[in-house]
Order: sequence, then C-alpha cells, then structure tokens
Amino acid sequence: MMKKKAGLLIAGIAGAAVLGFGVYQTNADAKDPKLNTDEIRQMVTDQYSGTITELELDKEANRTVYEIEVTDNKIETDLKMDAETGEVLKEKSGSVNRDDDDYDDYDGSDDDAQDDNVTQVNNQDLITEKEAIAIAKKEFDGEAREVEMDEDDGRFLYEIEMVKDRTEADFEIDAVSGEILEMDIDTEDDDD
Repeated sequence: MMKKKAGLLIAGIAGAAVLGFGVYQTNADAKDPKLNTDEIRQMVTDQYSGTITELELDKEANRTVYEIEVTDNKIETDLKMDAETGEVLKEKSGSVNRDDDDYDDYDGSDDDAQDDNVTQVNNQDLITEKEAIAIAKKEFDGEAREVEMDEDDGRFLYEIEMVKDRTEADFEIDAVSGEILEMDIDTEDDDD
C-alpha cells in the first residue's frame, strides 16, 4: 500500500512538472508579439545610425525576441531585443567582415576596388528597407518577419520573408532598381 501511494505521488509530481513546463514553453507567442517589426525598426533607427540589414523574429525558451543587424559603414551592430518590451537584451558591435555575404561594404570606397566581383554602389543608390518591403507588399499583403540585405555576385538585394495567416512569401528584391528578382509563396498544409 505504501509503494502505491509513493508511486501515485511521484506520478502526480511528474505530471504537474510536465504540465507546468508546457505552460512555461507556450508563454511566448512568436506569432503575435506585442511589438511588430515596424515598431522595432523605428526604435532601432531612433537609437542607432546605419542601415538595418537583418531583422528576424525568434522564440527563445519562454521569450520572443527580435534579432537585428545594423551596419554603418564599417561597423556592424548585432542586437537582441525583447519583442514585448523593446528592451535591448544584448548588443555586440564590431568591424564588418568582408567575407560575410550578409552585407559587404557598399560605400564606394577604394576598399571595394580590390574585389573585382563587387560592383561600386553608393548608399544613396540603394532603395531603403521600407521601400523594398512596400514593393513586396504590392505582391503579397503580409507582415515582414525577416528582412536582410545581401550581396550576391556583385548585386545587392533585399531578402524579405513575409507571413499572413498560414501563408509565407519569400522575396529577393534588387536593392538598386527595386526589381523583384524572385518571389516564392507557400501555403502551409494541415497534412504536414
């Protein structure tokens, strides 16, 4: 009889722990953060100079965060911000890595001349992130969840991921001309 009670007690504790952990894990809802990407983008541009080259919504343990990359000439700043409060949780700055495809220097300086594959482009020649999102929204009316500037074979482009309901759209937009280079729209099936 004592073993039965101990077994029931252990099973009850284990069940409560599993249930509590499940509630803890679902506390952060990545679909509907309190602050949307536009609000986060505004907070970042108010506090940091440069161009937002990446903005991504992630779920970490029990919290939803935005991971943001801001590049200003040769300085890259990586931020992690709470999606509910906008608090900067982590900030890291360093030199732009020329080997990193996410965002090569495009300031037209002589540094770029040593790489024959990179086209000389001035910041003024590039469309803004907002303009790129507006171009994508003409094709797909959703919320931008991730925006990244990339350099591919000497061509600067914005890679934009948008979502609406159960549909996701990925765009590649030329950062100089604004031309949509690639568009992929997928609808999530219940069968997955």
